[in-house]
Amino acid sequence: MSETAGTRLARLLAMVPWLRAHDGVTIQEAADHFQVSADQLTTDLWQLIVCGIPGYGPDQLVDIQFWDDDRIHVLDPMTLDRPLRLTGEEAAALVVALRVLAQVPGEHDRDALRSAMGKLEQAGSPTPDVDVEIEGDPAILDAVSEAIAGGQGLELEYASASRDSITRRVVVPRASYTVEGFAYVEAWCEQAQDIRTFRVDRILAANVVPAPDAADGVFDDHPVGARSPQMPGLPPDAPRARIAVDPDAAWIWDSDPVVPDGDTWHNPDDGRMWPTGRIPYASDGYLLRFCLGRGADVALVEPEPLRRRLAQVAGEKLARLRTPGPSRG
Repeated sequence: MSETAGTRLARLLAMVPWLRAHDGVTIQEAADHFQVSADQLTTDLWQLIVCGIPGYGPDQLVDIQFWDDDRIHVLDPMTLDRPLRLTGEEAAALVVALRVLAQVPGEHDRDALRSAMGKLEQAGSPTPDVDVEIEGDPAILDAVSEAIAGGQGLELEYASASRDSITRRVVVPRASYTVEGFAYVEAWCEQAQDIRTFRVDRILAANVVPAPDAADGVFDDHPVGARSPQMPGLPPDAPRARIAVDPDAAWIWDSDPVVPDGDTWHNPDDGRMWPTGRIPYASDGYLLRFCLGRGADVALVEPEPLRRRLAQVAGEKLARLRTPGPSRG
């Protein structure tokens, strides 16, 4: 799949000071260091030489020479000659994120999280004293974490918000995450015989039990990370469309509720393989508007009826744009 925009940005920021410290390194050696292909590193270098400081004239851009003898020379790093340092605000944001992660149930190394928080709080500018707390019984959080780490089941008492009732069920959790301050657990549910999402603060009781035999292999077609992000008002069983994303539009993975599925789609127009992902949608109209709003950066692959409908709507809009309007003379 295509990497996210955040991953590439982090590499670009680290690349200039490293290349300056290793003057004359070859493209392949640099690619091996950053664990990317030589083609990707070359693409990154072409990106860097059009970056700079406001004004963006020829003398205000990062100057890197790399096309003559396959060796890289940073002639002018434009303030990127040393690794970036965190400001107090940036360190505080990381500390808050780590505190949230430390409370989310799952297979986390909490000692490592606490160590990282301590180092951030001691390094550089002082960070504000911020307390973060995820709602939920600590004993329940521990039970969920134990089940996820050991691949075991959970016997739950769950207060359903949609049915105003308390149900008892056995689930097999495999991942957890937070949305707007609430912790959620993604799990296979024996009662529903499908994958469901449970809000942790609505779990009234949880006991670790052996995973049911029926749960064997249920996640094979749904690898970790393949869940759809929760969107306000969208039920967990909402339909999901498969879309392909232009490799040059990696920002979509970060800004939109699209989860990569690890597959690709051949674009007949440019001949490239585009990474694909799944997006939940509440209505056909929403999905059509989503795809139309991203233009050529997104291709709808499935469902087939909506793909044909999208092509029809796009054609109609294009025809209207090409039709001359009435004269205003």
